[in-house]
Amino acid sequence: MTDEQHDGPEIVHGHAPASVTSGPLSLDDRATSLRGAAAVRVGRNFWLFAGALGLVIFAAVLVVSFLSVANDNARIDRLKTHGIPVAVTVTNCAGNIGGSGSNSAGYTCHGDYTVGGVSYHELIGSMTTFSASGADVGGVVDPSRHSTVVLLSAVRTSTASPWAFAPTGLIAMVLVALTLAFLRRARHSEAGRHTTPVATEPPGR
Repeated sequence: MTDEQHDGPEIVHGHAPASVTSGPLSLDDRATSLRGAAAVRVGRNFWLFAGALGLVIFAAVLVVSFLSVANDNARIDRLKTHGIPVAVTVTNCAGNIGGSGSNSAGYTCHGDYTVGGVSYHELIGSMTTFSASGADVGGVVDPSRHSTVVLLSAVRTSTASPWAFAPTGLIAMVLVALTLAFLRRARHSEAGRHTTPVATEPPGR
């Protein structure tokens, strides 16, 4: 049998070459293969959810701040009106370094004291001066929590004040403003979603 020359592409093992099965890549196809997968667009629902979640976290932190200030004021009132005076024997006292590292920021001191026949070894609150180990200092114990003791001189000079709520109140005003802005934005987004686009006739007709 004579060999014949074929003008068409050669077929190897029953498979056509790539030039037969697929045509040349267009410019768009080549650009897509170089760029990779197309970026996924983040919808408005995601941003609304993220904004609502941020407001909820903000509100939770604000509530915790309010409760902390309220508890501090209540503790000061308890210590001044119903506090239990005790003599605290200092066991150790270490200085605290300030933020710059060059100045002192008070002292952390622990001491032993007894209330109702029960001995306690606790942190002495509001210590601003150094006391040597074995020295006795005056303290006031929280009547609702005997493991909390504060320096007597600090209790005498401290007062529960409603002005302690001022910083938290300012933050609450910021939260209200952000919530109103978020609700306004959410209403506009919802209105835009339900608006039907008006079809326009192409020019030249």
